[in-house]
Amino acid sequence: MIVCERCGKENQDHYKFCLGCGAELPRDAAQPKSFTAPTPPAGVPAATPPQQGGGFGSGGGGGFGQTAPPAQPAAQPAAQPAAPAQPAAPAAAPAAAAGGGTLTCPQCSNSVPQNFKFCGSCGYDMTALKGGGAAPAAQPAAQPAPAAGGGRGSLVLIRPDGTEGDAFPLGDTTVIGRDAAGPFASDSYLSPQHAEFTLSAGAATVKDLDSLNGVYVRIGRDIPTELPDQAIFRIGQEILRVEHLPQPQAQPDGTALMGSPNPGATARIVLVIGRETHGNGYIIPGTGMHLGRERGDIIFPEDGYVSGLHCRLHYEDGGKVMLTDLGSSNGTFVRVRGQQQVPSGSLLLMGQQLFRLEC
Repeated sequence: MIVCERCGKENQDHYKFCLGCGAELPRDAAQPKSFTAPTPPAGVPAATPPQQGGGFGSGGGGGFGQTAPPAQPAAQPAAQPAAPAQPAAPAAAPAAAAGGGTLTCPQCSNSVPQNFKFCGSCGYDMTALKGGGAAPAAQPAAQPAPAAGGGRGSLVLIRPDGTEGDAFPLGDTTVIGRDAAGPFASDSYLSPQHAEFTLSAGAATVKDLDSLNGVYVRIGRDIPTELPDQAIFRIGQEILRVEHLPQPQAQPDGTALMGSPNPGATARIVLVIGRETHGNGYIIPGTGMHLGRERGDIIFPEDGYVSGLHCRLHYEDGGKVMLTDLGSSNGTFVRVRGQQQVPSGSLLLMGQQLFRLEC
């Protein structure tokens, strides 16, 4: 284990950044940082689900989860001597419960135990690859919660290791937030009334109730998504806003405004560090730009939840700003503006927690 010099959290030997605070971890000189991998893996490997890891689920060590390093997973095998399989091989216990064996995630190539419905690194739905093996046994456990509340759908909590947590039932119209109790009550990053969900056939309309921190929807991999003026998106712990740049206009008397030559940019991105506070701004050149932790035009070396090469911004069709996720481990999320229709199966980031919409 590697102990973070900044926050004291224990991290596994192959981690490059602390899961508690995102600081770079000390490592031997014989293991230099590699810049050749297309997208270095992030989060906790699915083969060791008891460990706290990356991802945006609740309770993770940093990012959108709780930052305090919990001690329960490490002490659990000792507290339960009656379960001999867990102390003997804690990493292999989930696979043994499902009959053993692992699957390879087609999105990030991570090894995933067969009893996991989702990849612990990228959140990919592994159900379709199982051919009905482990999925039917896991499905009934998540069904009773929506049924008890009489809901037509649910928001299923996704833990950092890719497993499912509580399912919050959704009716025809449901307001969620800290006032809704359940998995939302203790999340201080949620407003009392945060968002409203209205269900329809196979989709839901999500309305942001002027919440402080917003509702974010994960975009698909390698699918360009248009970002209008003032759109906000999130990678890792970084929140950025797109601002379209107005073209200079001549004064009524015909005098032109003098300025530096425009390299062909029509928009920029700025870091959002508060509701009305912004950090650095970066022009999006005509050739586009890449964002990442290790490579790109803009890098965030201290954010362990940003992939080595995370996403790309570029122009299409007369100045439209397009955002494309480049197969990042923890995903790229765009904030809902006003209200937006979201299909069933979408991943939503609200407060410090990641949910999957089912309707």
